[in-house]
Amino acid sequence: MSGEKKGGRRRAHHGQGGHGGGHHGGAWKVAYADFTTAMMAFFMLMWILAATSPEQKKAIAQYFRSEGPFKDGGSSLTGSFSGGPGLMANPVHNAIVEESTALEMAAQGMQEALNEGLEDGSGAGQGEGEGEGEGEGQGEGTGEAGGEGGSEVSLGDMKDQVSITLGDDGLVIEITDDAQQELFGVGSAKMNPVFEQTLDAIAANLKGLKNRVRIEGYTDARPYPTGVDYSNWELSSDRANAARRRLEERGLARDRFESVVGYGDGRLAAPASPLAPANRRITITVLRDHPLPPAGSATGEGAVPKFRPFGETVEPSTGTPRAGEHEPAHPTAPDSAPTGAAGHDHTRR
Repeated sequence: MSGEKKGGRRRAHHGQGGHGGGHHGGAWKVAYADFTTAMMAFFMLMWILAATSPEQKKAIAQYFRSEGPFKDGGSSLTGSFSGGPGLMANPVHNAIVEESTALEMAAQGMQEALNEGLEDGSGAGQGEGEGEGEGEGQGEGTGEAGGEGGSEVSLGDMKDQVSITLGDDGLVIEITDDAQQELFGVGSAKMNPVFEQTLDAIAANLKGLKNRVRIEGYTDARPYPTGVDYSNWELSSDRANAARRRLEERGLARDRFESVVGYGDGRLAAPASPLAPANRRITITVLRDHPLPPAGSATGEGAVPKFRPFGETVEPSTGTPRAGEHEPAHPTAPDSAPTGAAGHDHTRR
């Protein structure tokens, strides 16, 4: 028997056998799959972080920091239904974040249009001027804006005159005058072609939103000559209304305009230089449908952006003021025709 055992064949053993070891085992495949999955997740995370704005990161962090309804392990939805920061707060929070994201995308679209310097002369000469009176050096107060209408203008020329911010009220677009690049004709509400193109770019990016819009007009502190039955109140209102008309012509529904207001020279951007071009400006505010909650609430501080700049903010200019122009709030109804004779000569004597 012992001889037979010694002379018998022996089974060769390669490694540990089974699924756990050896060159042909499967353990290394599982480990490799785990490694590649982890690497894929890592690179996806890096990509998401690179494509997410700081405000969106804050909103995501706030979402996971919010207390759930089962915080104390009790039954319950108590936290949600008692006004606590539970699941019931999430729909409101999400609506605010979604609205902020939509406004931010609109702002980025406008900034890109300005940076690219769109060139298109076809829009010039189509907007209606404001006012019905006649004044020296102005010809008739009515007529088509844009002068000849055939000259080619560049939207990029306005890049440094446009400030776009996302704040508590909503998306604020402020277009300021410049001694070299004026928004309107001297002492009138007739828009220059490059300003018309700027409003066209703004309208193109706001048409997809449903938010209401507020337009405000401002002038500098130079008064009209004594005896002229027209003031900076009327001028600022007429200019704001001219901007409204242009936006409406380019696709914004009439019922989206919440108000059109002229502040005259009552709110100077550069009080130290009351005649500076920076005081002559048009502000377009795209109002939030979902107001920001108070700071400290579950959807408050840190959840959505409180202030977000886009592009360069225009600093008050102390350049040579233009003849003509800014007194405080003079509201004009969105449908109303402009008041006063915008064609009056604004040159000071």
